[in-house]
Amino acid sequence: MADTDASTGPDAGSNADPDEPPYRVALAPLFETIESLEIDAREIEAAVAGGLAGGFQAALVIQLYDTDAIRRVGAVFGAPTLDGGWLAMFALGVLFALPFSLFVSSSIDAFVSKVMLLSSRNEYLRKVLVPLLQRSALTTTTMGLGNGYGVAVGVCFSLIAMPIWLAVAMGVPAAIPNLTVGGLVGVVAWAIYGGTLGLVYGLILEY
Repeated sequence: MADTDASTGPDAGSNADPDEPPYRVALAPLFETIESLEIDAREIEAAVAGGLAGGFQAALVIQLYDTDAIRRVGAVFGAPTLDGGWLAMFALGVLFALPFSLFVSSSIDAFVSKVMLLSSRNEYLRKVLVPLLQRSALTTTTMGLGNGYGVAVGVCFSLIAMPIWLAVAMGVPAAIPNLTVGGLVGVVAWAIYGGTLGLVYGLILEY
């Protein structure tokens, strides 16, 4: 019996504390970073809701300008139809909203400080911004950030990414960048998307 106990003792100890596999050791910093991330469910909900609302606004503007343009957006996802274009706009709206949420979470305090500093130096800005900031500081800030973010998305997507995709994947000749009326309408549509995204995102988090 003593021999049995002695033989099982080391085995039990080795099972309780096994050696880490090499891949676990190599990826340990990555696992620790992932575990340390704090995901706020309410921020995700706000981003998704804002992305859907903004995607609706952008799709409406694009379709009102040119129905074929919304079909071309759907063609990027293999569905060159009106329904496919709308679904693609909703999907892109949510997709583009997630980086916006991360950006706002990391930079909102610094941006608010800059806005307050600018408003203190300019009397016109002070008259316009101070009442808005006092009434709804977060929403006012996220809407301003959203407008800038939407313009950036519009330039990257409508003027550069879309014509590249149409030329390479579908063989449709297109100027790069697409500095046509259609391309500029796309930028306006995504700018409206960004403002709507920021407005809805801020309202949900603030109220």
